[in-house]
Amino acid sequence: MNRTFPETLSVLRRERNISQRTAAAALHISQALLSHYENGAREPGLAFVCRACDYYGVSADYMLGRTARPLPPSEELERLKLAVREPGLDFVRRACDYYGVTADYLLCRSDNPDSTASAAAAARAFLSNLRALTDKAELALEALEEDKA
Repeated sequence: MNRTFPETLSVLRRERNISQRTAAAALHISQALLSHYENGAREPGLAFVCRACDYYGVSADYMLGRTARPLPPSEELERLKLAVREPGLDFVRRACDYYGVTADYLLCRSDNPDSTASAAAAARAFLSNLRALTDKAELALEALEEDKA
């Protein structure tokens, strides 16, 4: 079941751990007005809906509760293509934590891994996991392209 606009607006903000004050400032409205929108006490205009979609990176259909997919399939496909080309910062953080190395070491900016794991073993494991992730992403891309066709 799809959410209503007020529920979606509130959930998106909370999922990203953004305060009402911060979101309101970014959306160029008062905190009180954002609270009214999130509680369903007021209904926003289309300009606000567009700003909110851009701010949270979702489609208007998702924001308005017309679909459970945050992005249309074509936009999801583009994001997956970008993910295959370059790992995001969150991926780099998780890889550093998993292998117990610094980000500078992982990004070849330092020779010191600053961990107990051997540098060669950590690099081999990282590359192996990166290959596996790339393979999974390519399979997902193929599936999305088949769904699109």
